Amino acid sequence: MTEPRYAANLPSVGLCTFFRSPPHEDLATLDTDIAFLGIPYDCGIGFRPGTRFGPRDMRTMSVRYSAWGGHKPNGYWDVNQRKRFLKGVRMADCGDVDIAYYDFETNRRNITSSIERILDRGAFPVLIGGDHSVTFPNVCAFSRFGPLDIVHIDAHMDWRDEIGGVKFANASPLRRSKELPFVRNMVHLGIRDVRTSDDQIADAEAAGAMVFTREAIRELGPDAVLERFPKLGNTFVTIDIDGLCPSIAPGTGSPTADGLLYHEVRKILQGVAARSNIVGFDLVEVNPMVDEHGRTSLLASTLILEFLGAIFASRGIGVE
Repeated sequence: MTEPRYAANLPSVGLCTFFRSPPHEDLATLDTDIAFLGIPYDCGIGFRPGTRFGPRDMRTMSVRYSAWGGHKPNGYWDVNQRKRFLKGVRMADCGDVDIAYYDFETNRRNITSSIERILDRGAFPVLIGGDHSVTFPNVCAFSRFGPLDIVHIDAHMDWRDEIGGVKFANASPLRRSKELPFVRNMVHLGIRDVRTSDDQIADAEAAGAMVFTREAIRELGPDAVLERFPKLGNTFVTIDIDGLCPSIAPGTGSPTADGLLYHEVRKILQGVAARSNIVGFDLVEVNPMVDEHGRTSLLASTLILEFLGAIFASRGIGVE
């Protein structure tokens, strides 16, 4: 039997892929359970740029969880639940979408088609941004799952119709997504920014969306909030890292005070996984250019791993 090249498998050796999963950039031959795809785009930012480097930095931090590097996939053991998650679940890093400067339409097509090719191969897509404008082309790829429900964690509604005539920046992806004919229910969680306007809330709710502010989640608790959700079917989850408090996730372009805490977000995501059929998710707005020693990228990587554990456990896969 050939010995693994990286027997010790410390984070400082080997290739930086998501969770040390094998690289597989040929989407036509993809054969895996989970497919990571970076979307290094930040042309929709109106404040501090740098999220184009988010996927690369999260890869670097994620190798701390290197159970898959040179070893049989054995997942991770959760000390709180006393269970193992993701055992035997195969992962692959599919590289990045080939982003081309400021041509949103070309980039949109490339993003959507790349995700569609992953779905065609039967893999579960995990999409790593990039700014939040990428969520609209992400959602476009999931039309086959319609009616599609969307769960959105964020400090901001991202419901602006346009800014200076631009309709596809990071202030608009949830409005654009709700306009798609195959999108049904939408739930916004953690909203708190003082720039949130009454017309955005009124318009979103008139379109059938539910809004839970950060204050409501604090007062009700995650379990009570989850009980108020509409019935969810096929669901796409979009996680803006600024939904979390900048005291624990400072590396983002639009930090907003008094955000959600990690255990609250984890509890909500576990509940969504138990109540719906999650078909894919993205995590966006991690900006390593303004991060502190990789804190935000590490937190985001941990959140991705634990959310995947909950998703596959809800299907009875990889849990023991």
